[in-house]
Amino acid sequence: MTTDGLQITGLGKSFGGLRALDNVDLTVKPGEVHALLGQNGSGKSTLVKIMTGVYAPDPGAEMRLWGRKINLPLTAPHHHGIAVIHQDLGLVEDMTVLENLGVTSGYGARAIAPISFRRERATGRQLLKSVGLDIDLNKLIYELSPAERATLALARAQRLLQEHSEHFVFVLDEPTAYLSAEDSRRVVALMRDVADAGSAVIFISHRLQEVTAVADQITVLRDGKVADRFAGDEADQQRIIDAMLGRKLNAYYPNRTVPAPTASVLKVRGLTGRRVLSVDFEVAPGEIVGFAGLVGMGHEEIPYLIAGATPACGGSAMFDGIELLGQSARAIIDRSVSLVPGNRQRDGVWTDALARENLALLENRHQLALAPLRLSQERGSTLSAMQRFGVRPTEPDHRVGQFSGGNQQKIVLAKWMADSPRVLLLDEPTQGIDAGAKFDVLNMICDAAAKGTVVLVASGDYEQLANICHRVFIVRYGQLSAVLEGEHLTSANIARHAQGDLREAG
Repeated sequence: MTTDGLQITGLGKSFGGLRALDNVDLTVKPGEVHALLGQNGSGKSTLVKIMTGVYAPDPGAEMRLWGRKINLPLTAPHHHGIAVIHQDLGLVEDMTVLENLGVTSGYGARAIAPISFRRERATGRQLLKSVGLDIDLNKLIYELSPAERATLALARAQRLLQEHSEHFVFVLDEPTAYLSAEDSRRVVALMRDVADAGSAVIFISHRLQEVTAVADQITVLRDGKVADRFAGDEADQQRIIDAMLGRKLNAYYPNRTVPAPTASVLKVRGLTGRRVLSVDFEVAPGEIVGFAGLVGMGHEEIPYLIAGATPACGGSAMFDGIELLGQSARAIIDRSVSLVPGNRQRDGVWTDALARENLALLENRHQLALAPLRLSQERGSTLSAMQRFGVRPTEPDHRVGQFSGGNQQKIVLAKWMADSPRVLLLDEPTQGIDAGAKFDVLNMICDAAAKGTVVLVASGDYEQLANICHRVFIVRYGQLSAVLEGEHLTSANIARHAQGDLREAG
């Protein structure tokens, strides 16, 4: 009989009166990619934090690794062969590949022996070879592609585990969240290779196409309990979504309304930034316009240039006859222009503050310096916004850092969309959000457009762009290379134009 890589039984966890996990069992075999799925707030993050010793479980839980019972709460998870690779990867941008590979392992130093950089380089080359990565050890992290970074993070985790354990359990928590479709495929293929080499792999993702492509087994959590469990070859996206929501989702995308023919109100001419080169376009009220391209081509920079978050090098962005470029961020916000950034942890939320403090930031910008804050009013408006956007738990006085990543994204959206902006600039608005919440968020975006808001969306989710946008501009090497609309606006055509295969795209 094959020994299970990981076996968890009777796992429970409560926070006050909130039951985050309720009698959860999970078994992952060696050589298996086991997908752990669920809506934001379903208990996935809590389970991972118990596995890594961040939280102690409630009494009665049992955990075994490779047949050996492990005392809980867990200490030093890497000593037991467990490594978690989060979506932010934990790499240091200004350090080299070699330095990042050794930083968690003390660079192989011994008590009285100095670091041997010759040995470190040999170890580094061997680690990169083991994950199929051919890059210069002296390269800085910020010079690497997203897929290379994700692969490097896996190699580093593998080194740490090798020093303490013979068997490995890898937990990959949304490793493809910030990756393009092409880079995601590379990371998913690497995940398969790691499992085939004998490790037990837990894959957490909201990208269901990736899950059905790679998972051997799937466990779905809902409200802290196991809602369903099935083999990967028995899975389809509809079954997964039904299990996640506890109901059928009749449509993946909201209905797209056709805006009435009106004059353009946002007119962009010669927009130039670090990657964007003299871009021209116009958008009318009620239009949803998408921008797509491969990572680094410049499409993701356009919302930030218009919002003033990234200084423009040249050009013009006129809204209702008023120039936006060169104005302060506050002046642009006061013009009813809102930017929802793609990196919520860095740019979107204040994680150490309360949910109500984050959600009230825009409203409180008009507060007089010496005037007292009306906390009851702030709490009431925050509660209403959290309910409208489906933030779970609906607790205005929780720190934002206590919410799951998807619920943090909902808080960002609620903050910027609360005042019904006239221009809504979005960078990957549904990143890290589950299927049910994704539909709700896209429905709010489409509803805003139906009321006359100008909407710009930069995204690598081509299927999403094809289903909610009226037009999609393709950006290649900083310039607009194509515009797709009508019957030509399909995810396949977006992908082909983004790749530059114009013959296939017609």
